[in-house]
Amino acid sequence: MAIRTRVTEGLGIDAPILSAGMAKRADATLAAAVSNAGGLGILGTVDRELDDVEGQIAKMRALTDRPFGVNSVIADADEARWDVILQGRPPVIQTSWGNPKEIGKRIHDIGSIHIHQVATVAAAREALAAGVDFIIAQGSEAGGHVGFVGGMALVPQVVDVAEGIPVIAGGGIVDGRGLAAAIALGAEGVLVGTRFLATPESPIPEYWKQAILAAQSESIVLTDIPDQVWDFHWEGATTRVVRNRLIRELQDRPDELKSNREALAAKVEAAFDCEDADFVPLYMGQGAGAITKILPVAEIVRRMVADAEMVLACANRSVMVQSMSA
Repeated sequence: MAIRTRVTEGLGIDAPILSAGMAKRADATLAAAVSNAGGLGILGTVDRELDDVEGQIAKMRALTDRPFGVNSVIADADEARWDVILQGRPPVIQTSWGNPKEIGKRIHDIGSIHIHQVATVAAAREALAAGVDFIIAQGSEAGGHVGFVGGMALVPQVVDVAEGIPVIAGGGIVDGRGLAAAIALGAEGVLVGTRFLATPESPIPEYWKQAILAAQSESIVLTDIPDQVWDFHWEGATTRVVRNRLIRELQDRPDELKSNREALAAKVEAAFDCEDADFVPLYMGQGAGAITKILPVAEIVRRMVADAEMVLACANRSVMVQSMSA
């Protein structure tokens, strides 16, 4: 794999591709597959019981001898959760949604690399002041919890203020064209979520994978409905999901979210149990519109790097030809 950047060098990986820490959807099996393929697999800890977090970190070490990361959300994690994560001493800890200053010192104290994800330029400046090692600039095209600025606008602005800290681009990136575009914007790696969900290694149920293959980008929307159902909020965040029956109906009846929230939450929980795709919040990014096949993680990483190399080489040749003819 020939694309070498400060991200590959600094993280000790072969390809500048990181998998997103998508809560329980980013388990040890999926994350380890990404690491074994040459990228950096990131284990998600949001919504996990503490013994499961500990067990998943141990499983990661059993499944891969390559670098890997563990993700946690600053706005969500309490002291007990941080204790478990830090005691696991993962090579990389990736944080988001909150000021990373306090936890960043503890991450560096155990010798781990600190990557922080931002959705605004102001948050990038905050991360720089906290002394993080890498910054992820996540555009609103991403799935799950996102901000409000698209990646095409956000990434170069974060690069401009990063003061030499390597930037990783996230949001809607599913193939080598996305990796090449991120590099063109000044990023040195990419964070990939939805594309890795549509794999045999992904723990999400088959109906969710099929929903990714069937989705059109225009049907994947920003909405606060999932967070209102679960009755929580991360400052500056909304969610991106498929506009299924759950979203359509609650968009038309916003008062029901307040008056009948507990019943709605129970209905959504039951939908998870019976695999009812109409009433499950189907988190995915807008890049799902370009995903047409379930592919193994290793094949996705291989294709992404090879295709990015080809795109960048063609772009360079095109620039040279235009320059010579000018």
